Amino acid sequence: MDAVAYIRVSTNKEEQELSLENQREFFEKYVGNRNDTLIRIYSDKGKSATKMKNRKDLQRLLSAARRGEFQRLYVKDISRLFRNTLDFITVSRELANLGVQLHLVNMGEGKDIDMFTLNLMAMIAENESQKISERTKFGKQFSKERGIVPNFVFGYDRTDKYTLVPNPEESRWVQKIFDLYTEEEWGMAKIAKFLYESHVKTKKLKDGQPNYNWSQISVGRILTNPIYIGTVINGKESMKDIFTSQRQKNPKEEWYVSERPEFRIISDEQFEKAQQIKEKNAKQYCQREKRSNKHLFSNLIKCNSCGFSYRRYQKQYSPNRPPKVWWTCSKRSSYGSGRCDSEYIRIDEDWLKSALNTLFKSLLNDRESFFTLVETRCNSIIKEYIRNTSGIVLEEVENRLDELKQERERLKTLAVKALITMDEAEHDMIPINEEIEKLSFRLNETNKTREITQKIKASIQAFLNTFSAFDFSGNITNEELKKVVKEIRVVSKNEIYVYFNIAEDIEGLNFPINISDVVEIDTDSNNRAQRCT
Repeated sequence: MDAVAYIRVSTNKEEQELSLENQREFFEKYVGNRNDTLIRIYSDKGKSATKMKNRKDLQRLLSAARRGEFQRLYVKDISRLFRNTLDFITVSRELANLGVQLHLVNMGEGKDIDMFTLNLMAMIAENESQKISERTKFGKQFSKERGIVPNFVFGYDRTDKYTLVPNPEESRWVQKIFDLYTEEEWGMAKIAKFLYESHVKTKKLKDGQPNYNWSQISVGRILTNPIYIGTVINGKESMKDIFTSQRQKNPKEEWYVSERPEFRIISDEQFEKAQQIKEKNAKQYCQREKRSNKHLFSNLIKCNSCGFSYRRYQKQYSPNRPPKVWWTCSKRSSYGSGRCDSEYIRIDEDWLKSALNTLFKSLLNDRESFFTLVETRCNSIIKEYIRNTSGIVLEEVENRLDELKQERERLKTLAVKALITMDEAEHDMIPINEEIEKLSFRLNETNKTREITQKIKASIQAFLNTFSAFDFSGNITNEELKKVVKEIRVVSKNEIYVYFNIAEDIEGLNFPINISDVVEIDTDSNNRAQRCT
Protein backbone atom coordinates (compact mmCIF):
# COMPACT_ATOMS: atom_id res chain seq x y z
CA MET A 1 0.00 0.00 0.00
CA ASP A 2 1.35 3.47 -0.91
CA ALA A 3 1.79 5.60 2.20
CA VAL A 4 3.03 9.01 3.32
CA ALA A 5 4.09 10.35 6.70
CA TYR A 6 3.61 13.79 8.23
CA ILE A 7 6.04 15.31 10.73
CA ARG A 8 6.10 18.75 12.35
CA VAL A 9 7.98 20.83 14.88
CA SER A 10 6.60 24.10 16.21
CA THR A 11 9.81 26.19 16.22
CA ASN A 12 12.90 26.72 14.06
CA LYS A 13 15.32 26.14 16.95
CA GLU A 14 18.36 23.91 16.38
CA GLU A 15 17.16 21.18 18.74
CA GLN A 16 13.84 21.11 16.88
CA GLU A 17 15.72 20.67 13.58
CA LEU A 18 17.32 17.57 15.11
CA SER A 19 13.88 16.36 16.22
CA LEU A 20 12.59 16.74 12.66
CA GLU A 21 15.45 14.66 11.27
CA ASN A 22 14.92 11.98 13.94
CA GLN A 23 11.23 11.78 13.05
CA ARG A 24 12.14 11.41 9.38
CA GLU A 25 14.55 8.53 10.07
CA PHE A 26 12.02 6.84 12.33
CA PHE A 27 9.26 6.78 9.70
CA GLU A 28 11.59 5.53 6.97
CA LYS A 29 12.24 2.42 9.09
CA TYR A 30 8.78 2.12 10.69
CA VAL A 31 6.76 2.18 7.47
CA GLY A 32 9.16 -0.22 5.76
CA ASN A 33 8.77 -2.75 8.57
CA ARG A 34 4.98 -2.67 8.03
CA ASN A 35 5.38 -3.62 4.35
CA ASP A 36 3.93 -0.31 3.08
CA THR A 37 5.67 1.77 0.41
CA LEU A 38 6.69 5.16 1.77
CA ILE A 39 6.43 7.50 -1.22
CA ARG A 40 6.98 10.80 0.61
CA ILE A 41 7.44 12.42 4.01
CA TYR A 42 5.71 15.79 4.40
CA SER A 43 7.19 18.13 6.99
CA ASP A 44 6.47 21.57 8.44
CA LYS A 45 8.85 23.35 10.77
CA GLY A 46 8.22 26.42 12.85
CA LYS A 47 4.45 25.90 12.54
CA SER A 48 1.93 25.62 15.38
CA ALA A 49 -0.68 22.84 15.28
CA THR A 50 -3.40 25.37 16.11
CA LYS A 51 -3.02 27.16 12.77
CA MET A 52 -3.71 25.03 9.71
CA LYS A 53 -3.64 27.39 6.76
CA ASN A 54 0.07 28.31 6.99
CA ARG A 55 1.33 24.73 7.08
CA LYS A 56 2.27 24.44 3.41
CA ASP A 57 3.35 20.79 3.41
CA LEU A 58 0.12 19.77 5.13
CA GLN A 59 -1.75 21.55 2.34
CA ARG A 60 0.34 19.67 -0.24
CA LEU A 61 -0.44 16.41 1.57
CA LEU A 62 -4.18 17.07 1.35
CA SER A 63 -3.90 17.92 -2.36
CA ALA A 64 -2.05 14.64 -2.96
CA ALA A 65 -4.78 12.77 -1.06
CA ARG A 66 -7.43 14.32 -3.29
CA ARG A 67 -5.47 13.09 -6.31
CA GLY A 68 -5.43 9.55 -4.87
CA GLU A 69 -1.64 9.33 -4.61
CA PHE A 70 -1.61 7.33 -1.34
CA GLN A 71 -3.88 5.16 0.81
CA ARG A 72 -2.40 5.48 4.30
CA LEU A 73 -1.13 8.42 6.36
CA TYR A 74 1.34 7.86 9.20
CA VAL A 75 1.68 10.37 12.05
CA LYS A 76 3.25 10.10 15.48
CA ASP A 77 0.22 11.38 17.36
CA ILE A 78 -2.80 13.63 16.88
CA SER A 79 -1.01 16.75 18.15
CA ARG A 80 1.33 16.55 15.11
CA LEU A 81 -1.72 17.17 12.93
CA PHE A 82 -4.08 19.40 14.93
CA ARG A 83 -4.90 20.83 18.32
CA ASN A 84 -8.14 22.25 16.98
CA THR A 85 -11.11 19.87 17.13
CA LEU A 86 -13.05 21.38 14.24
CA ASP A 87 -10.08 21.42 11.85
CA PHE A 88 -9.24 17.85 12.80
CA ILE A 89 -12.77 16.55 12.28
CA THR A 90 -13.07 18.34 8.93
CA VAL A 91 -9.82 16.97 7.52
CA SER A 92 -10.01 13.47 9.00
CA ARG A 93 -13.54 13.14 7.61
CA GLU A 94 -12.31 14.15 4.15
CA LEU A 95 -9.39 11.69 4.34
CA ALA A 96 -11.79 8.91 5.34
CA ASN A 97 -14.06 9.71 2.39
CA LEU A 98 -11.02 9.61 0.10
CA GLY A 99 -10.18 6.12 1.36
CA VAL A 100 -7.07 7.19 3.31
CA GLN A 101 -6.39 5.34 6.56
CA LEU A 102 -4.89 7.35 9.41
CA HIS A 103 -2.26 5.44 11.37
CA LEU A 104 -1.14 6.74 14.78
CA VAL A 105 2.21 5.40 15.98
CA ASN A 106 1.70 6.22 19.66
CA MET A 107 -1.36 3.94 20.00
CA GLY A 108 0.40 0.96 21.52
CA GLU A 109 2.11 -0.79 18.62
CA GLY A 110 0.47 1.65 16.26
CA LYS A 111 -2.84 1.06 14.54
CA ASP A 112 -5.46 2.50 12.22
CA ILE A 113 -8.00 4.49 14.24
CA ASP A 114 -11.79 4.71 13.90
CA MET A 115 -13.52 8.11 13.61
CA PHE A 116 -15.08 8.07 17.09
CA THR A 117 -11.72 7.53 18.79
CA LEU A 118 -10.08 10.16 16.59
CA ASN A 119 -12.68 12.79 17.46
CA LEU A 120 -12.35 12.12 21.18
CA MET A 121 -8.56 12.31 21.01
CA ALA A 122 -8.74 15.56 19.05
CA MET A 123 -10.86 17.18 21.76
CA ILE A 124 -8.38 16.05 24.42
CA ALA A 125 -5.52 17.55 22.36
CA GLU A 126 -7.45 20.84 22.08
CA ASN A 127 -8.04 20.88 25.83
CA GLU A 128 -4.34 20.27 26.49
CA SER A 129 -3.38 23.11 24.15
CA GLN A 130 -5.61 25.46 26.15
CA LYS A 131 -3.89 24.41 29.37
CA ILE A 132 -0.43 24.97 27.83
CA SER A 133 -1.49 28.44 26.71
CA GLU A 134 -2.64 29.37 30.23
CA ARG A 135 0.59 28.05 31.79
CA THR A 136 2.80 30.14 29.48
CA LYS A 137 0.72 33.32 29.71
CA PHE A 138 2.10 34.42 33.09
CA GLY A 139 5.73 33.96 32.01
CA LYS A 140 5.21 36.01 28.85
CA GLN A 141 3.55 38.81 30.80
CA PHE A 142 6.51 38.98 33.20
CA SER A 143 8.99 39.09 30.27
CA LYS A 144 7.09 41.96 28.61
CA GLU A 145 7.19 44.01 31.79
CA ARG A 146 10.96 43.55 32.02
CA GLY A 147 11.42 44.68 28.40
CA ILE A 148 12.07 41.45 26.51
CA VAL A 149 13.60 42.05 23.06
CA PRO A 150 12.65 40.23 19.81
CA ASN A 151 14.55 37.11 18.76
CA PHE A 152 15.51 38.64 15.41
CA VAL A 153 15.94 42.36 14.69
CA PHE A 154 17.89 43.48 11.64
CA GLY A 155 20.71 45.71 12.83
CA TYR A 156 21.37 43.87 16.10
CA ASP A 157 22.68 40.63 17.59
CA ARG A 158 20.68 39.24 20.51
CA THR A 159 22.80 38.16 23.48
CA ASP A 160 19.97 37.28 25.87
CA LYS A 161 16.22 37.83 26.32
CA TYR A 162 16.70 41.47 27.33
CA THR A 163 19.86 42.59 25.51
CA LEU A 164 20.67 43.59 21.92
CA VAL A 165 24.11 44.61 20.61
CA PRO A 166 24.25 46.69 17.40
CA ASN A 167 25.68 44.69 14.48
CA PRO A 168 28.17 47.00 12.70
CA GLU A 169 27.41 45.83 9.13
CA GLU A 170 23.64 45.60 9.56
CA SER A 171 23.52 48.93 11.42
CA ARG A 172 25.04 50.65 8.39
CA TRP A 173 22.31 49.17 6.20
CA VAL A 174 19.63 50.36 8.64
CA GLN A 175 21.01 53.87 8.33
CA LYS A 176 21.13 53.45 4.53
CA ILE A 177 17.47 52.40 4.45
CA PHE A 178 16.41 55.48 6.42
CA ASP A 179 18.60 57.74 4.23
CA LEU A 180 17.13 56.36 1.00
CA TYR A 181 13.59 56.80 2.33
CA THR A 182 13.89 60.23 3.97
CA GLU A 183 16.59 61.93 1.84
CA GLU A 184 16.50 60.22 -1.57
CA GLU A 185 12.69 59.82 -1.50
CA TRP A 186 12.83 56.17 -2.55
CA GLY A 187 9.74 54.02 -2.09
CA MET A 188 9.80 50.92 0.09
CA ALA A 189 9.47 48.53 -2.88
CA LYS A 190 12.44 50.20 -4.60
CA ILE A 191 14.51 49.93 -1.42
CA ALA A 192 13.60 46.21 -1.10
CA LYS A 193 14.73 45.56 -4.66
CA PHE A 194 17.97 47.48 -4.04
CA LEU A 195 18.72 45.39 -0.92
CA TYR A 196 18.06 42.18 -2.83
CA GLU A 197 20.30 43.22 -5.71
CA SER A 198 22.99 44.34 -3.24
CA HIS A 199 22.94 40.83 -1.75
CA VAL A 200 22.07 42.03 1.76
CA LYS A 201 21.12 39.13 4.01
CA THR A 202 17.95 39.33 6.08
CA LYS A 203 18.07 38.28 9.72
CA LYS A 204 16.32 34.96 9.24
CA LEU A 205 17.54 31.94 7.31
CA LYS A 206 15.51 30.22 4.61
CA ASP A 207 15.72 26.41 4.71
CA GLY A 208 18.97 26.75 6.63
CA GLN A 209 20.53 29.00 3.99
CA PRO A 210 21.14 32.79 3.87
CA ASN A 211 18.00 34.66 2.89
CA TYR A 212 18.10 37.74 0.65
CA ASN A 213 14.35 38.01 0.09
CA TRP A 214 13.54 41.58 1.07
CA SER A 215 10.02 42.90 0.54
CA GLN A 216 8.13 46.16 0.83
CA ILE A 217 6.64 44.90 4.10
CA SER A 218 10.02 44.05 5.68
CA VAL A 219 11.40 47.48 4.76
CA GLY A 220 8.28 49.13 6.19
CA ARG A 221 8.75 47.29 9.49
CA ILE A 222 12.27 48.67 9.81
CA LEU A 223 11.14 52.21 9.05
CA THR A 224 8.44 52.08 11.75
CA ASN A 225 10.26 50.15 14.48
CA PRO A 226 11.08 52.49 17.44
CA ILE A 227 13.78 50.10 18.63
CA TYR A 228 16.15 51.97 16.28
CA ILE A 229 15.79 55.08 18.47
CA GLY A 230 16.22 53.05 21.67
CA THR A 231 12.60 52.37 22.57
CA VAL A 232 11.39 48.80 23.19
CA ILE A 233 7.61 48.31 23.13
CA ASN A 234 5.87 45.09 24.15
CA GLY A 235 2.20 44.22 24.51
CA LYS A 236 0.89 46.04 21.42
CA GLU A 237 -1.17 42.96 20.59
CA SER A 238 -2.50 39.94 22.43
CA MET A 239 -3.92 36.60 21.34
CA LYS A 240 -7.69 36.66 21.05
CA ASP A 241 -8.19 33.02 20.11
CA ILE A 242 -5.37 30.44 20.15
CA PHE A 243 -7.17 28.20 17.64
CA THR A 244 -7.87 30.77 14.93
CA SER A 245 -4.65 32.64 15.85
CA GLN A 246 -6.66 35.84 15.79
CA ARG A 247 -4.91 38.73 17.49
CA GLN A 248 -6.31 41.95 18.87
CA LYS A 249 -4.69 45.36 19.24
CA ASN A 250 -4.28 46.57 22.82
CA PRO A 251 -4.84 50.22 23.86
CA LYS A 252 -1.65 52.26 24.38
CA GLU A 253 -2.13 52.36 28.14
CA GLU A 254 -1.61 48.57 28.19
CA TRP A 255 1.71 48.71 26.31
CA TYR A 256 5.01 48.05 28.09
CA VAL A 257 7.56 50.71 27.06
CA SER A 258 11.26 50.47 27.98
CA GLU A 259 13.81 53.13 27.07
CA ARG A 260 17.14 51.59 26.03
CA PRO A 261 19.42 54.38 24.72
CA GLU A 262 22.24 51.88 24.03
CA PHE A 263 20.10 50.44 21.18
CA ARG A 264 19.95 53.73 19.24
CA ILE A 265 20.98 53.68 15.55
CA ILE A 266 18.73 56.43 14.11
CA SER A 267 18.21 59.98 15.38
CA ASP A 268 14.80 61.03 16.69
CA GLU A 269 14.54 63.65 13.94
CA GLN A 270 15.15 61.21 11.07
CA PHE A 271 12.83 58.60 12.57
CA GLU A 272 10.03 61.15 12.96
CA LYS A 273 10.59 62.34 9.37
CA ALA A 274 10.19 58.75 8.14
CA GLN A 275 6.87 58.45 10.03
CA GLN A 276 5.61 61.70 8.49
CA ILE A 277 6.52 60.57 4.97
CA LYS A 278 4.88 57.19 5.52
CA GLU A 279 1.71 58.81 6.88
CA LYS A 280 1.59 61.27 3.96
CA ASN A 281 2.00 58.46 1.42
CA ALA A 282 -0.72 56.46 3.16
CA LYS A 283 -3.16 59.37 2.91
CA GLN A 284 -2.41 59.82 -0.79
CA TYR A 285 -2.95 56.11 -1.36
CA CYS A 286 -6.34 56.23 0.40
CA GLN A 287 -7.43 59.09 -1.86
CA ARG A 288 -6.79 56.95 -4.93
CA GLU A 289 -9.01 54.05 -5.95
CA LYS A 290 -8.10 51.10 -3.79
CA ARG A 291 -6.00 48.53 -5.61
CA SER A 292 -7.63 45.75 -3.62
CA ASN A 293 -10.83 46.09 -5.65
CA LYS A 294 -9.79 48.05 -8.74
CA HIS A 295 -9.98 45.10 -11.15
CA LEU A 296 -12.30 42.09 -11.30
CA PHE A 297 -9.73 39.63 -9.87
CA SER A 298 -7.85 42.01 -7.58
CA ASN A 299 -6.68 40.26 -4.40
CA LEU A 300 -8.52 37.08 -5.39
CA ILE A 301 -5.90 35.04 -7.29
CA LYS A 302 -3.29 33.56 -4.91
CA CYS A 303 -0.03 31.74 -5.56
CA ASN A 304 -0.06 28.41 -3.74
CA SER A 305 3.74 28.39 -3.34
CA CYS A 306 4.44 31.79 -1.76
CA GLY A 307 0.93 32.98 -0.81
CA PHE A 308 1.25 36.31 -2.66
CA SER A 309 -1.57 37.67 -4.78
CA TYR A 310 -1.36 37.64 -8.55
CA ARG A 311 -0.82 41.04 -10.21
CA ARG A 312 -2.50 42.33 -13.35
CA TYR A 313 -0.46 43.27 -16.44
CA GLN A 314 -1.48 44.45 -19.87
CA LYS A 315 0.29 45.16 -23.14
CA GLN A 316 -0.84 46.68 -26.45
CA TYR A 317 0.61 44.46 -29.16
CA SER A 318 -1.24 46.13 -32.03
CA PRO A 319 -3.08 49.48 -32.31
CA ASN A 320 -5.92 47.71 -34.13
CA ARG A 321 -6.49 45.12 -31.42
CA PRO A 322 -7.46 45.33 -27.74
CA PRO A 323 -4.59 44.99 -25.26
CA LYS A 324 -3.69 41.59 -23.86
CA VAL A 325 -4.29 41.33 -20.13
CA TRP A 326 -2.82 38.65 -17.88
CA TRP A 327 -2.16 37.88 -14.21
CA THR A 328 0.98 36.44 -12.64
CA CYS A 329 2.55 35.99 -9.18
CA SER A 330 3.41 39.45 -7.82
CA LYS A 331 6.31 38.19 -5.70
CA ARG A 332 7.97 36.44 -8.62
CA SER A 333 7.47 39.37 -10.99
CA SER A 334 8.61 42.01 -8.48
CA TYR A 335 11.59 40.29 -6.88
CA GLY A 336 12.71 37.69 -9.44
CA SER A 337 12.26 33.99 -10.11
CA GLY A 338 14.33 33.01 -7.08
CA ARG A 339 11.76 34.46 -4.70
CA CYS A 340 8.93 31.99 -5.45
CA ASP A 341 9.14 28.21 -5.81
CA SER A 342 6.30 28.06 -8.33
CA GLU A 343 6.84 27.69 -12.05
CA TYR A 344 6.17 30.84 -14.08
CA ILE A 345 2.41 30.80 -14.68
CA ARG A 346 0.60 33.51 -16.63
CA ILE A 347 -3.19 33.48 -16.56
CA ASP A 348 -4.95 35.20 -19.44
CA GLU A 349 -7.75 37.38 -18.02
CA ASP A 350 -10.20 36.66 -20.86
CA TRP A 351 -9.62 32.94 -20.47
CA LEU A 352 -10.22 33.12 -16.70
CA LYS A 353 -13.44 35.11 -17.18
CA SER A 354 -14.66 32.55 -19.72
CA ALA A 355 -13.61 29.62 -17.50
CA LEU A 356 -15.41 31.01 -14.43
CA ASN A 357 -18.48 31.81 -16.52
CA THR A 358 -18.55 28.21 -17.74
CA LEU A 359 -18.03 26.89 -14.21
CA PHE A 360 -20.79 29.06 -12.75
CA LYS A 361 -23.21 28.13 -15.54
CA SER A 362 -22.46 24.45 -15.00
CA LEU A 363 -23.13 24.72 -11.27
CA LEU A 364 -26.27 26.83 -11.74
CA ASN A 365 -27.66 24.51 -14.41
CA ASP A 366 -27.28 21.66 -11.97
CA ARG A 367 -27.78 23.78 -8.88
CA GLU A 368 -29.68 21.07 -7.07
CA SER A 369 -26.63 18.78 -7.12
CA PHE A 370 -24.27 21.61 -6.17
CA PHE A 371 -26.48 22.80 -3.33
CA THR A 372 -26.85 19.22 -2.14
CA LEU A 373 -23.06 18.89 -2.14
CA VAL A 374 -22.66 22.05 -0.06
CA GLU A 375 -25.41 21.06 2.37
CA THR A 376 -23.98 17.55 2.68
CA ARG A 377 -20.58 19.00 3.52
CA CYS A 378 -22.23 21.25 6.10
CA ASN A 379 -24.24 18.45 7.69
CA SER A 380 -21.28 16.06 7.82
CA ILE A 381 -19.22 18.62 9.73
CA ILE A 382 -22.06 19.23 12.19
CA LYS A 383 -22.73 15.51 12.69
CA GLU A 384 -19.08 14.70 13.28
CA TYR A 385 -18.68 17.60 15.67
CA ILE A 386 -21.67 16.69 17.83
CA ARG A 387 -21.05 12.93 17.79
CA ASN A 388 -19.31 12.99 21.17
CA THR A 389 -21.96 15.20 22.76
CA SER A 390 -25.11 13.61 21.32
CA GLY A 391 -27.67 12.33 23.78
CA ILE A 392 -26.69 14.73 26.53
CA VAL A 393 -29.50 16.30 28.53
CA LEU A 394 -28.01 19.54 29.81
CA GLU A 395 -30.19 19.77 32.93
CA GLU A 396 -29.28 16.22 33.97
CA VAL A 397 -25.55 16.87 33.47
CA GLU A 398 -25.70 20.13 35.45
CA ASN A 399 -27.62 18.44 38.30
CA ARG A 400 -25.14 15.57 38.38
CA LEU A 401 -22.23 18.04 38.55
CA ASP A 402 -23.86 19.76 41.52
CA GLU A 403 -24.30 16.41 43.29
CA LEU A 404 -20.65 15.46 42.72
CA LYS A 405 -19.38 18.80 43.95
CA GLN A 406 -21.52 18.54 47.08
CA GLU A 407 -20.20 15.03 47.74
CA ARG A 408 -16.64 16.29 47.34
CA GLU A 409 -17.28 19.09 49.86
CA ARG A 410 -18.82 16.56 52.26
CA LEU A 411 -15.65 14.44 52.16
CA LYS A 412 -13.52 17.52 52.80
CA THR A 413 -15.66 18.42 55.82
CA LEU A 414 -15.37 14.89 57.24
CA ALA A 415 -11.60 15.00 56.86
CA VAL A 416 -11.35 18.42 58.55
CA LYS A 417 -13.44 17.12 61.48
CA ALA A 418 -11.14 14.05 61.64
CA LEU A 419 -14.08 11.71 61.14
CA ILE A 420 -12.09 10.14 58.29
CA THR A 421 -8.42 10.39 57.45
CA MET A 422 -7.10 12.69 54.73
CA ASP A 423 -5.85 9.67 52.77
CA GLU A 424 -9.35 8.16 52.87
CA ALA A 425 -10.88 11.43 51.69
CA GLU A 426 -8.38 11.77 48.81
CA HIS A 427 -8.95 8.16 47.80
CA ASP A 428 -12.74 8.59 47.70
CA MET A 429 -12.37 11.87 45.75
CA ILE A 430 -10.45 10.29 42.85
CA PRO A 431 -13.50 8.85 41.00
CA ILE A 432 -15.54 11.96 41.89
CA ASN A 433 -12.94 14.32 40.42
CA GLU A 434 -12.61 12.16 37.30
CA GLU A 435 -16.37 12.21 36.69
CA ILE A 436 -16.53 15.97 37.33
CA GLU A 437 -13.78 16.56 34.76
CA LYS A 438 -15.46 14.35 32.15
CA LEU A 439 -18.90 15.90 32.62
CA SER A 440 -17.50 19.46 32.62
CA PHE A 441 -15.61 18.72 29.41
CA ARG A 442 -18.70 17.30 27.68
CA LEU A 443 -20.85 20.18 28.90
CA ASN A 444 -18.37 22.67 27.45
CA GLU A 445 -18.28 20.81 24.12
CA THR A 446 -22.09 20.75 23.97
CA ASN A 447 -22.33 24.52 24.38
CA LYS A 448 -19.61 25.01 21.78
CA THR A 449 -21.42 22.67 19.39
CA ARG A 450 -24.59 24.73 19.63
CA GLU A 451 -22.75 27.91 18.65
CA ILE A 452 -20.88 26.29 15.76
CA THR A 453 -24.00 24.55 14.44
CA GLN A 454 -25.93 27.82 14.34
CA LYS A 455 -22.99 29.58 12.69
CA ILE A 456 -22.57 26.91 10.00
CA LYS A 457 -26.27 26.84 9.14
CA ALA A 458 -26.46 30.64 8.92
CA SER A 459 -23.36 30.77 6.69
CA ILE A 460 -24.60 28.06 4.37
CA GLN A 461 -28.01 29.67 3.92
CA ALA A 462 -26.50 33.09 3.21
CA PHE A 463 -24.17 31.61 0.58
CA LEU A 464 -26.92 29.66 -1.19
CA ASN A 465 -29.09 32.78 -1.39
CA THR A 466 -26.22 34.85 -2.81
CA PHE A 467 -25.14 32.18 -5.29
CA SER A 468 -28.69 31.65 -6.58
CA ALA A 469 -28.98 35.32 -7.49
CA PHE A 470 -25.47 35.62 -8.94
CA ASP A 471 -24.98 36.38 -12.65
CA PHE A 472 -21.35 36.08 -13.71
CA SER A 473 -22.08 36.90 -17.34
CA GLY A 474 -23.02 40.48 -16.43
CA ASN A 475 -20.71 43.42 -15.77
CA ILE A 476 -19.84 42.45 -12.20
CA THR A 477 -17.37 44.15 -9.87
CA ASN A 478 -14.60 42.77 -7.69
CA GLU A 479 -16.72 43.44 -4.59
CA GLU A 480 -19.64 41.47 -6.02
CA LEU A 481 -17.43 38.54 -7.05
CA LYS A 482 -15.92 38.34 -3.54
CA LYS A 483 -19.38 37.70 -2.11
CA VAL A 484 -19.31 34.33 -3.85
CA VAL A 485 -15.61 33.50 -4.38
CA LYS A 486 -13.21 33.48 -1.42
CA GLU A 487 -10.09 32.98 -3.53
CA ILE A 488 -8.69 31.42 -6.70
CA ARG A 489 -5.61 29.42 -5.75
CA VAL A 490 -3.07 28.57 -8.47
CA VAL A 491 -1.10 25.37 -7.82
CA SER A 492 -0.01 24.73 -11.42
CA LYS A 493 -1.29 25.54 -14.90
CA ASN A 494 -3.56 22.46 -14.67
CA GLU A 495 -4.59 23.01 -11.04
CA ILE A 496 -6.49 26.26 -10.51
CA TYR A 497 -8.89 25.91 -7.59
CA VAL A 498 -11.91 28.09 -6.86
CA TYR A 499 -12.79 28.39 -3.16
CA PHE A 500 -16.36 29.60 -2.64
CA ASN A 501 -17.03 32.12 0.12
CA ILE A 502 -19.28 29.91 2.22
CA ALA A 503 -17.86 30.62 5.68
CA GLU A 504 -14.91 32.85 6.52
CA ASP A 505 -13.51 30.94 9.50
CA ILE A 506 -14.82 27.38 9.02
CA GLU A 507 -12.19 25.98 6.72
CA GLY A 508 -13.84 22.69 5.92
CA LEU A 509 -16.79 24.41 4.25
CA ASN A 510 -14.68 26.44 1.82
CA PHE A 511 -13.83 23.37 -0.23
CA PRO A 512 -12.15 23.84 -3.63
CA ILE A 513 -13.35 23.03 -7.14
CA ASN A 514 -10.66 22.61 -9.79
CA ILE A 515 -11.54 24.67 -12.87
CA SER A 516 -9.95 22.01 -15.09
CA ASP A 517 -12.55 19.50 -13.85
CA VAL A 518 -15.20 21.59 -15.58
CA VAL A 519 -13.32 23.64 -18.18
CA GLU A 520 -10.84 22.10 -20.59
CA ILE A 521 -7.43 23.78 -20.48
CA ASP A 522 -6.00 23.83 -23.98
CA THR A 523 -2.22 23.74 -23.60
CA ASP A 524 -1.75 24.84 -27.22
CA SER A 525 -3.98 27.90 -27.00
CA ASN A 526 -2.76 31.40 -26.31
CA ASN A 527 -6.02 32.22 -24.55
CA ARG A 528 -5.49 30.11 -21.47
CA ALA A 529 -3.64 29.69 -18.19
CA GLN A 530 -0.20 29.16 -19.61
CA ARG A 531 3.33 28.45 -18.57
CA CYS A 532 5.59 31.05 -20.10
CA THR A 533 9.19 30.46 -21.03
